[in-house]
Amino acid sequence: METSHRADDPVVRSLRDHVLEPLSTATVVVERERAEVEAERRAFARFGERVAGIETETPSASEPGQRQMLVDTASNRTERLRSAFRESVMSVDHYEERYGESLVEHVAAELTADVAAGFRRNSGAAFTEFYKSTLTGAVATAVDGRERLCEQLDEERSSLETSRRALDELVETCGGPWSETATVGVETELDDIAQERQALVQRRDPASGTDGHDLCDYVYGNADWTYPVLTAITRFRTAVV
Repeated sequence: METSHRADDPVVRSLRDHVLEPLSTATVVVERERAEVEAERRAFARFGERVAGIETETPSASEPGQRQMLVDTASNRTERLRSAFRESVMSVDHYEERYGESLVEHVAAELTADVAAGFRRNSGAAFTEFYKSTLTGAVATAVDGRERLCEQLDEERSSLETSRRALDELVETCGGPWSETATVGVETELDDIAQERQALVQRRDPASGTDGHDLCDYVYGNADWTYPVLTAITRFRTAVV
């Protein structure tokens, strides 16, 4: 049966834009966040490679002249660490906008305060095998965490695309409250979309202990809504059903 509206009908276009706007905005936000997280993952991986090339030292009792040599050597290693971190992790395009922290502050935030002690100038901290192992482990954790976050963001983007397609089809079916198209079953379809979305949001990541609620708070914290799919469904119900 011929529908009472066309895909290019201005009223239908208005409905579509209104309903799908949260999903369009969310997709842009997720893609930007995904690009930034991936850039950070690569940056930490590069930093780890630089750390691997720094030789360790073994502190020992020594004459004053030898102690001074050890201090000078430690200072040189500290500068190598700082340069490596600055030229990798702090060189991502969004660093100043997103973080804007000093080098030591960012190391402490990302790799723990204990690790950050080795980045302080004139700290006298020795670059021992134990410290290098601790630093390397912290860097690996930073890389792994961003890999998992990229996977979550990919899943989020896929969920947004699936929900968008389903809602777009419903917009075409109903056309708005002015349409005489029967809306029997639309509520059920909306519930199905919502339930599928909630299953993803409530799923907990066993590695990090976080769930989709945490991800939505993190990704959409600056938006007018926290749950874009549910917002789109609510808009559809208000306008059509």
